[in-house]
Amino acid sequence: MNYLEIQLKALTECLSEQKIKYVILGGIAVSLYGEPRLTADIDVNVILEKEKLGEFLRNARRYGFYPVFTNELEIIEETGVIPLKFIRGKIKGKTDIIIAENILEYNAIKRGRIKKISSIQVRLVSPEDLIIHKLTSTRPRDFEDLRGILWRQKGKLDIKYIRYWLKKIDETDKKVRLYKLFNQLLKVGG
Repeated sequence: MNYLEIQLKALTECLSEQKIKYVILGGIAVSLYGEPRLTADIDVNVILEKEKLGEFLRNARRYGFYPVFTNELEIIEETGVIPLKFIRGKIKGKTDIIIAENILEYNAIKRGRIKKISSIQVRLVSPEDLIIHKLTSTRPRDFEDLRGILWRQKGKLDIKYIRYWLKKIDETDKKVRLYKLFNQLLKVGG
């Protein structure tokens, strides 16, 4: 087992023991659905009540996860992200736990799929929800990821589901044109 797999196993055990619903996304999901790429951290979207943050952070230490910042609760309140470092012996890593805050995130967690990574069973975001997540980003890396996902998942995606949510997002912000962007990406690379 490599360092990232050891961290992933500890994370899934930590979340399962605390009965926290989650999906793995980020580089791990991109590598499985799109073009494989190196990733040094784990991104996970969770359903976690804010009043249970302290308890979660205390329990996470038993699995090797520690706050990155001394003012962790302020950071979480401000960003909705729990940045954690993973330390177990000589193994070090990083995990960003993103607290679900909107219907898209809750839906992505609900639609997560059980996948096996090495010998580890994880709940992985669906490719459709990963595409929606990547489309809402402005980072160039995310658009590269999108092209790879669309190319490798061609013919397997629920396009109606993706378009439905992109229309909803577009309706809430008239400046956003994700539906149109997605259709352009489909024509070019998908």
